[in-house]
Parts: sequence; C-alpha cells; structure tokens
Amino acid sequence: MINMKKPHFIIKNNFQKSSQKYSNLLTTKILKDVCKRITGHSEYTCEFDNTGYNKGRLATLKYKGKINFISFSENKASGRNSSFQSFPTAIVRYYEERNPKKKLFFYFLPTSGNYETPYFTFMYRLIKTAGAEFLNEEFLTKPIYPFATVEDIIASRDVNKGRNRSNNSTFLTRNSDDSIQIYGKTYGANKKETTILCIALSRITDATINLHQISEKSLSILPKPDLAVIQKLGNIKTYITNQTMERREFEQDDSLRSITYIFNLFVKFGDKKCAFCKCDIPQLVQGAHIWPVAKIKKEPNMSPQKKLKHAINGDNGIWLCQNHHKMLDLDLLKIAQDGKLKVKSGLKKKSVQYIKGMTPITELPKEIVTPNFVEYLEKRNEHLQDSNYCLLA
Repeated sequence: MINMKKPHFIIKNNFQKSSQKYSNLLTTKILKDVCKRITGHSEYTCEFDNTGYNKGRLATLKYKGKINFISFSENKASGRNSSFQSFPTAIVRYYEERNPKKKLFFYFLPTSGNYETPYFTFMYRLIKTAGAEFLNEEFLTKPIYPFATVEDIIASRDVNKGRNRSNNSTFLTRNSDDSIQIYGKTYGANKKETTILCIALSRITDATINLHQISEKSLSILPKPDLAVIQKLGNIKTYITNQTMERREFEQDDSLRSITYIFNLFVKFGDKKCAFCKCDIPQLVQGAHIWPVAKIKKEPNMSPQKKLKHAINGDNGIWLCQNHHKMLDLDLLKIAQDGKLKVKSGLKKKSVQYIKGMTPITELPKEIVTPNFVEYLEKRNEHLQDSNYCLLA
C-alpha cells in the first residue's frame, strides 16, 4: 500500500525503443538524491508503471498536493538533436498538467560523454529559460544562465549555426517590421527544438512571435500536443506552409516572400547577412531573387509546378540589405557569372564612389557561385549588356 505521507514517484518503466527498464537505470541512490533535492526528505515510495512507455525520460514526484516533473538526461551524451528530443515532451506534459502547484526539473544522470559542447550549453540555457530548474547543475563545470532577451537568443543561436551549418532544424530572426520569426521543421528530431524555442521566447517577451512550420514528408504541423501548448502561450501565431499555399502565393504575388523560399535561404547561407556589405541587422536584410519571380511567371512552355520550384529554390537567391537589394533590382549593380560585382556605366562619379564606399565586398565566395546559381544569373542578366557595366572593385 502506498504511503502518501511520503514523497511518491510514478515512473513509466519501459523505454520507447529499447528493452532497458527505468527501474534499472534510476537506482535507489539517484531517486533518493532527487527526492532530497526537491522535498528535503530522503525517504520516498516509488511506483514503476509497466503499461505503455516513458515519454520524455520523465518521472513525477507527488508530495503535499504538489506535482514535480523530472526529466532525466540521457545516460550517454549523443548527437546534438537526439540528446534533447525527450525534454520537449516532458515540458509539454508539464504544461498540460492542470494542478497549479507544479514544478519542472532537469536532472543529469552520472554518465560519460561531453555534455558541455556549445550546442548543449545553448540548449541548457533554453531549457532554463523555458522554466525548468536544474537539480544537480554542479554536474557541469560552468553555471547555466537563462536568456534575458530575444536578441540574446538570436546571437547565441547564430554562433552555434556558424559552428555547424549542417544543423538546419530551426531558424530565429526578425523581419523588416521588427516582428520575431521562427522557421521550424515539422519532421524528425528537429521539430522538438522548435517547441523549446517557442516556450523560452514566450517567457521573455510579450511581443508577437510568428512560428512558420516548414512542411516536410507530408507533415504540415508540429505534433498536436506541442502545438496545443504553443498556441496557449498567448503571443505566438502559428502558420502552415505547403505546396498548395505556396502555389497560391506564387500566382498572386510577384515578389513571393514565401516561407519555404526564406527557409531555403537560411539553409544555404545561414542567418541573415548582406552578401555585399555584411550588414547583419535582420530587420534590414532581405531575401533577393536572382531570377525574378515576375520573369519566371512569364516563362513560356514551363509548367506552374516547375515555375514554383524555381521561385522557391535557395540557389535562386541571396541575402541583401535593403540598399543593395534595391540597386540590384534597378540594375545599377550586376553580378557577373564569375561572382564579381559590376556597376552601371554612366553614373555620376560621386554616385559610384558612394556605392563603392558602402560595398566592401565586390566578389561572391566561390561556394555560393554554384552551377545552379550561375544558371539563375544567366536568366537575370540576359537583357543586360555587359558593355554597359564595369567592375566595381
């Protein structure tokens, strides 16, 4: 019989994809330590539930009308995304709990591996910002500080993106209207990172946050429990993108600032930074088409689906600040097929000097000038006479 006067653990015993049992992993020593840190008492009762499987590497500890959620680390540090797949599930469970007397904790299991990579540290800060307390933070060599501002998260996220460009799960930025934009995938382990990011952001700003869900493998939205929690936060608007919606926007708007197109630019180039002047103020940097959408739409003998494919292709674009975007659209600047920048002949000397002064980069990196990129340049430049331009350098 359960003694409810003592702190009482309830733990799902089964792993989702392993024959291992949590009753073997969470030893008496570990549970005693957890109980002592939360309640101040070492004695507890424990119930291992053998129905279903453990979602979120989670234990609940009930005591004096309070419910405590404890999410445990992996027993071995692994991949950057897989190591944090469980915590979003735990925090969703926490938010679903109707008992107002509740707390959420994270506990490091005594295991091996590098738990303090830059990405892991970034995620710990997000987890703490999202409202979790670290029970045994001394497991790490450095303290964990929550994020204080949106810009703090963006800056830290940018650093980690730079270290590993292969991590294309979520992107966080500001739009030209200063609104906060999240671009998150709906498939695989990456989608879980989006959940933590949304909750953390919502706790540090009252501003409206736009979550753009990037459809992948026929999945157009995040998991329903995650999405329900995100929508209840109050200041996050959620948007869905799919081929039907992209096609409708393509048909109606020649500028086509589609969700998928912007996401593809993030995947190729990383966070917003003008290719010609390195301006990295996200509100001032835009996705500029190389082969303009208006011209793509006029292309004869091409199916609508193929036109859309060209319009949202990441190779058909570049990050440019508002000034350089406008100069490119007005044909004052021209990108040659070798990636070098040219300026229109006949401009006033002062105008050329002004353009040179604001354009420290006059040649695109070779990794940007891919064969596909060059094909789009050819489409863009076919009406421009090369004799009317000279090198800007």
